[in-house]
Amino acid sequence: MRSRPLVTDTIFAGVFMAFAIVAGITAEVPDGERHIGVLGWFLIIFATVPIATRRRLPVISMWIILLSTLTFWVLDYPDDPMGPGLLIAVYSVGAHVDRPASFRHAVVAISAIVVVGTIGVLIPEEDLPWFAVPAFFVMYGTAFVLGDNLRTRRAYLRELETAAERTAAQHRAESQSAVAEERTRIARELHDVVAHSMSVMVVQAGAARRIIDTNPAMAAEALGAIETTGRDSLDEMRRILGVLRSDDEELQLAPAPGLDDFSRLIDQCEKAGMTVDLVLEGEAQPLPASLELSAYRIVQESLTNALKHAGPARASVCLTYGEHELVVRVTDDGRGASVNNTGAGQGLVGMRERAEAFGGSLAAGPRTGGGYVVAAILPIGDHR
Repeated sequence: MRSRPLVTDTIFAGVFMAFAIVAGITAEVPDGERHIGVLGWFLIIFATVPIATRRRLPVISMWIILLSTLTFWVLDYPDDPMGPGLLIAVYSVGAHVDRPASFRHAVVAISAIVVVGTIGVLIPEEDLPWFAVPAFFVMYGTAFVLGDNLRTRRAYLRELETAAERTAAQHRAESQSAVAEERTRIARELHDVVAHSMSVMVVQAGAARRIIDTNPAMAAEALGAIETTGRDSLDEMRRILGVLRSDDEELQLAPAPGLDDFSRLIDQCEKAGMTVDLVLEGEAQPLPASLELSAYRIVQESLTNALKHAGPARASVCLTYGEHELVVRVTDDGRGASVNNTGAGQGLVGMRERAEAFGGSLAAGPRTGGGYVVAAILPIGDHR
């Protein structure tokens, strides 16, 4: 019925009109009273057909039904086969017209019904019963109140549905954002692990190839370092991927690399042929694991870039513990100044995102006099 309101109301109007016509035909007309003529039948039609548009045009339908019914009363036809149509019309105005317009139309219509029905037509020659006026007000007022309550309830339900849809859309957006953020984090982790390990392995493989004929022992040592680096990188990749596809709590709680793992990172770089100095400034303090991981990845990516671009060089890693921030500074004295690198690469983008995730900043670029520098400021005051 709700999906096809016009069809439903049209059928309802047809049934009601047929009922009114049958009632008019079968009504007994006392001697001396007026029979229903052609005008009366037209008034019955006009008082019932507009019921078909009671939802689409409630106000117009009500007034057509009202005027037709009141005219029928004024002409003093016998019986009243259209009276229930007025109840439907008043109810429809309350149900489908917003206040205060519906209230104004209902008050005028009910007042007209009371005046014409009780005083002017129905009992012109009899004493007016004391309950006539209250009965009309109660009957038609109740019809309006029922319609108004239905409209209010439907509006409330629509608001609830809209709020639920808005909440669901917000949850979907948050879920999509969380998925995108997690994908970015995973891509950053994988990039840092693979890029560093592959860079170390490429440098060591190149060195082994060059000296394998002249110094087999040193070449074997380089190959051993390649094996160790590859195994370590595979273990770390398994840890990252295992968190995604496994419910194993022990695997998920495996410790991520932190500042205490710099010795292994530096050892890998030195085996690849680049000397790295580690300098600690300030008083060391416990830091959140997520911040330590970000600092570790920034240093790892910086040293990876130095291995790939600096050529034969010496690097320095300086960690400065401040009261409210950790400053990470990685420099090298290689040919970084001559490399066309604007910081738009995936590695530098990842480092910058890691710093900004903690409300910090990262700067990278060639050093005056040669070499390259990466400096990150990681606030720690609000992340302990």
